[in-house]
Amino acid sequence: MRRTSGMLAGLTVLVPLALTAPPAAAKITAPTTATTATALPAKAAKRDPYANFKIHHVTYPKKVKAGGKVTYSFQITNVGPHSADYYYIGGILPKGIVSTLKWGGPKGTECFWEGREFWCWPPPILYPNPAEGQTDTTWLTIQITLLKGTRGTLTTKLGAITYDVPTGAENLDKSQLKELGIDGWITTRTVKTKIIAPGSRVYIPPPPKPTPNRTPDRNRKKGT
Repeated sequence: MRRTSGMLAGLTVLVPLALTAPPAAAKITAPTTATTATALPAKAAKRDPYANFKIHHVTYPKKVKAGGKVTYSFQITNVGPHSADYYYIGGILPKGIVSTLKWGGPKGTECFWEGREFWCWPPPILYPNPAEGQTDTTWLTIQITLLKGTRGTLTTKLGAITYDVPTGAENLDKSQLKELGIDGWITTRTVKTKIIAPGSRVYIPPPPKPTPNRTPDRNRKKGT
């Protein structure tokens, strides 16, 4: 069942994302781990996710000037075996950025940003073998601005979260899903950008191909 935006008012996802190559789904459990099994009733068997995601068409700069802007653009595709109607696209942003950002996604997409985590819920259900009028892929762009004093290398994790939510549980938040032992999985890809001196030359990759219904918006981090 499709979740509603109102259920996410207090949602916070605080799960470290494990690096995989190629990206693989990891079980979401508690705010301190993404590799152990979700707390399930006694003797409950572990299950594979109903929907697995491929992360692709990832674009980002390999280098950026100090105090500059970084734009990430990527897509996720549901490779099955079942449809995904309760999922998020986004990731964990790097340290040392300002408290506002710009983002773009399919029309109707909504996002929240808390701590270093930025997650969005686009409107379409993703089908592994889409029929006419259906889709298996969605997309997101995120533009961040570096604080002037940020140095070193930016590390960002981009990907998706999916939950297997039974009928009647569509409006529960993450903590309530955990109490019921409802499984969740996360898939990510790690990208890195080196910060260079302000006067250096930087290659800026061409922007991704235009996508219909691109709707730029702004998000401000909670508590700022």
